[in-house]
Amino acid sequence: MTKEEKASILLQKYTDHTATPTERKQVEEWYAEYDKHPVLLNPAAKEKIHARISARIQEEMTKEARTIHKRFPMLQFVLRTAAVLVVVCGGGLAFLHFSRQQALPEKLVTVATLPGEKKDLVLPDGSQITLNPSSRIVYPAEFKHNSRLVKLTEGEAFFKIAHEEQRPFTVQTSNDIYTKVLGTSFRIKSYHLSPKIEVSVATGKVAVGNSHQVFGTLVKGQQISYDKTRQLAAISYTPQPVYVNLVFEGTPLKKVLEKLAYAYSIQIELDNPVLGNRKCTASFNTRQKPEEILDILCSLHHLKFNQSDDHKTFNVYKK
Repeated sequence: MTKEEKASILLQKYTDHTATPTERKQVEEWYAEYDKHPVLLNPAAKEKIHARISARIQEEMTKEARTIHKRFPMLQFVLRTAAVLVVVCGGGLAFLHFSRQQALPEKLVTVATLPGEKKDLVLPDGSQITLNPSSRIVYPAEFKHNSRLVKLTEGEAFFKIAHEEQRPFTVQTSNDIYTKVLGTSFRIKSYHLSPKIEVSVATGKVAVGNSHQVFGTLVKGQQISYDKTRQLAAISYTPQPVYVNLVFEGTPLKKVLEKLAYAYSIQIELDNPVLGNRKCTASFNTRQKPEEILDILCSLHHLKFNQSDDHKTFNVYKK
C-alpha cells in the first residue's frame, strides 16, 4: 500500500469518526504542523481534495441548520487536514519531520555551586571548567558543528579550552559581554551584585566585547575590567599571574607545539612537517619560559631551535 493510499484511508476514518485515538492524534498533529508551515496548493491539487471529500461535505450541509452550525468548524478542519495529507503524500512528510527536528529545543545542562563549593566540569569537546562557589553555568549537551557557546549566568569560573581552529569557543555573561577564544585558559568573574565583569588570561589569547564592538584582545598576563554602570572597559596587567599545567601523553609533537604557541602567544614553526609526527610524553607549567620548554623537547627528540630577536617566533629543526 502506498503512502497516499494509507493517508487517504486515515483521512476517511477520521472524517467517518472511526479512527482510533492514536490515528486521530496523528491527523491532529499534521493539522498543527500545517498551521506552522502553511502550504499553497495548485488548482489541480485542490480539485483532487474536493473530489475526495465532496461526499462528506454534502452530507454535512444537508443536515439541519443547528447541526450545520455546530459542524461547520469541523468542515474547515477537514479541508485543511486534507490539504496537509495531500502534501504529505507528495513528499511533504519528510519536510514536516525535518521541521519537527529543527524545532526541537536545544538540550542544555545547568551546573551550580553552593557557597564554599567548587566543581570541576568536562564539556562535550574536552574543555575543562572549574566553577567557583556561588556560581552557575549553562552549556549545551552537544555543541554545534561551527560554534561552542556557554553561559556563565552567575559567579566565577576558570576555563581551559580545547583548541579547535574551526569552532571558536564563546562565553557569554551578563550585560551582553562575550569572551571568544580558539583554545586557551582564562578566568571570568561576573557576579550580579558586583559592579564589574573581569576577564583575565592565563595562557593564549582571547577577545572580549559585546554584540556591538570588541573591547580588546588580551594575551597571557592581561585582564579586562568592564564597568556595568558606565559601560566602559579597561585593559591592564593581572596583579598576580595565573599559571597552568601543560600535560602531554603520547601527543604528536605538532600538537604540542601548537598548544605552546597558543599558551604563550608565540609562533613556532617546524622545519620539516615529518618531525611533527614524533610522540611526546611530558608535563610542563607556564611558570617556565617557552625557551625552557622547547629546549627540553628538542633534547628529547634530538632537535634544535632558534628564535627571533623579539622572542616571539621560533623555528624547530633537525640537527
